[in-house]
Formats: sequence, C-alpha cells, structure tokens
Amino acid sequence: MAYGRDENDVPDMTPASWLKFGQRNILYIGFVALLFPFALALDGPRPPGTQSLGGIAFAILLCAAVSAGFFLMNASLALASLARGRSAAKALIGCALPTAVGVLLALFKTF
Repeated sequence: MAYGRDENDVPDMTPASWLKFGQRNILYIGFVALLFPFALALDGPRPPGTQSLGGIAFAILLCAAVSAGFFLMNASLALASLARGRSAAKALIGCALPTAVGVLLALFKTF
C-alpha cells in the first residue's frame, strides 16, 4: 500500500480565486441567483390581465430566512476564527454577502 503521492494522481484543479472567496459564499450567491427564476416559475402562466406576486413574495421571504441563517453562521465562524488567531476573511465575506443582498432587495422594493 502506497500512501504517498502517485505519479498518476490528478492535481487539484480548483482555481485560487475559488479558494480565497470560499465555496459556501459562491454557493450562497448561486442560491440567491436561482431564487428569482424559481419565483417566476411558481407564479406560472395565468390569464391576461391578472397579476399575482405570490411567487416573488415567497422567494423574498425564503431569501431573507436563508440570509439570516447564513449571516449568523458566518458571524459565529468569524468570531471563532478571530478568537483562535486564524484568518477570518471568508467568514467576513460571508457576513457581507447577506447584508448586500438585503440592501439590494430593499432598493428593489422601492422601485
């Protein structure tokens, strides 16, 4: 049994920017980006002249709930990283993302 690196091993192809930004942060952005097509699909086709914003309202509420949990998780990870003397960059980015999404949703609501 060989435990060392083999010549046939494939090197890690993960981009450095992915590692710096954090996988959970990129997945959060993907989740938020997919919420609005999901909201439009929930509304579905209806007769002309009718209007329903139920799907969009559901997507905004779901986004707010997930963003609150994501913010709290990253805030606790940032505090734990700072207490241990480690880098908290990914967790701080994760705290800023839900805040930015909330600000954008608030601006979207005013229009």
